Formats: sequence, structure tokens, C-alpha cells
Amino acid sequence: MFVIGSSTTLLFGPYLAQMLQGFYTYSRKGEEPDQIRAAFKDLDTPVGASAGDSSAVVEYLTTLDHTEFNPDCVLMHVGTHDIKRDVKTREPQVPQEIYRRNVEAIVDWFSRKQIELIWIQNGPIDEKMHNERSKSFHRFEADLDAYNLAVQPILDQNQVAMLDLPGFMNNLGPLSELLKDHVHYKDEIVKLQAAFIAGYLIRRLSPQL
Repeated sequence: MFVIGSSTTLLFGPYLAQMLQGFYTYSRKGEEPDQIRAAFKDLDTPVGASAGDSSAVVEYLTTLDHTEFNPDCVLMHVGTHDIKRDVKTREPQVPQEIYRRNVEAIVDWFSRKQIELIWIQNGPIDEKMHNERSKSFHRFEADLDAYNLAVQPILDQNQVAMLDLPGFMNNLGPLSELLKDHVHYKDEIVKLQAAFIAGYLIRRLSPQL
């Protein structure tokens, strides 16, 4: 399996790789050590192993067009950078309609390649806490909901598997107790995210379980 995503996937990635041993061969975009180090220098600025926004993902996929890229499945987490709003202009990093088109292009790309795509839904966020702690950009719950809703028909029509990570996170308690900063989770919570995703992926191999 192969992972494409930003800081959320970077944080749970090592735990997920460990939990999937014996079930999957784990790989991700930018898995080289220097790429991982570059991404961890600033989790809010996607470089190296971090996939960035949906436009960056579309661009990345075009670089794979003439390669032997052919994993059994790809775990995709994109959208959190798209909804970032500049604190001065209040403009989103990627407007909603462009995000929708990008997701359509992403889904079409995997359909053409006949690679199974598994989508991790975005969220949750606590906009008050987020925007008090983040000074260079803001995120808003209304944008999160609108962007998720905008692409849901595309995912449904193409029968893309959906992992409801926000639903799982909401069961763990208030975000104020789970987060270590404006949007990134404490290490013990990251391990729970990895376990949730690993459970889904392992069960996918044996649906009768």
C-alpha cells in the first residue's frame, strides 16, 4: 500500500507501518529520509514527503504517469491545506470549486490506473482554538464541511472507499484534550489513528472477519 498525504499521515505513518507488518508492504510519497526530515521541519509548510494541497497532489500524480507505480491500494488524505485562509485576505489557499475539480482529477487518475483509492475524510477542527494558535493562516469549520460535501458525490459515484477519521476522533473526546497545537495530535492520539486505519486495512484483506 502507498500513502499520499500531508502532516497527519506523516505523524501516524511510522505507527501504521509497524501495525501493518505481515499484512502490507508500506510505502509513501517522499519516503526517503531527507524528504521526511524536510517535511518535519515545519508541518504547516508542505515540502518533501508532505503532499500539500489538492493542486500539488494532481501535479505529483502527473509525475507518476510514465513510471511503474502500481500499488494494490493508495491511502489518500488531502484537503486540509486547501481550506487554509490567509489572515489578511481571508482567501482560501485553493477555492472550493478548484478543490472539487482536483479531487475529480485525482479519482479519475486512479480509475484509469486501476489502482484502488481509499479516502481519509478531513476533520475535525476546532476553529476557535486553531485560529487563536495559528497566526499566519486560519481554518474554519464551515469550510471543512463545505469542501467535504463538495467532493462526496464524486467519491460516491466512483465507489471510493471512505475512512471516517473525523467520526473516530469525535469519539475520543474534546479536541482541546487531543491536540498538541492548532491542528496536530498528541503522540498517544496519533497511535490511535494508526490503529483505526490499520484495523480497516487488515479487515479489508479478510472481509469475513
